[in-house]
Amino acid sequence: MLHAINCRYYTDPSGTFWQCNAKAIGSGSEGADSSLQEQYNKDLSLLEAETIALSILKQVMEEKVTPNNVDIAKVAPTYHLYTPAEVKDVISRL
Repeated sequence: MLHAINCRYYTDPSGTFWQCNAKAIGSGSEGADSSLQEQYNKDLSLLEAETIALSILKQVMEEKVTPNNVDIAKVAPTYHLYTPAEVKDVISRL
């Protein structure tokens, strides 16, 4: 499972940490992480960030990106897990 996250720090299981703005974790993260680092900038809107994250996910996933196999959540100012309809809206922008 691949996750694209906006973070200030990333910690691996050994406890080593790195400062970062965006990070891909999970299977397929090597290619996704480099694409995410190239395309991310701190001035992205939420819509732009959603589109970039899903377009990268689409590149590395073996199966088609659908609301049934992708979850999107935003955590600020409060946590919100997107509904399948909201995920479908993001996918439609790809």
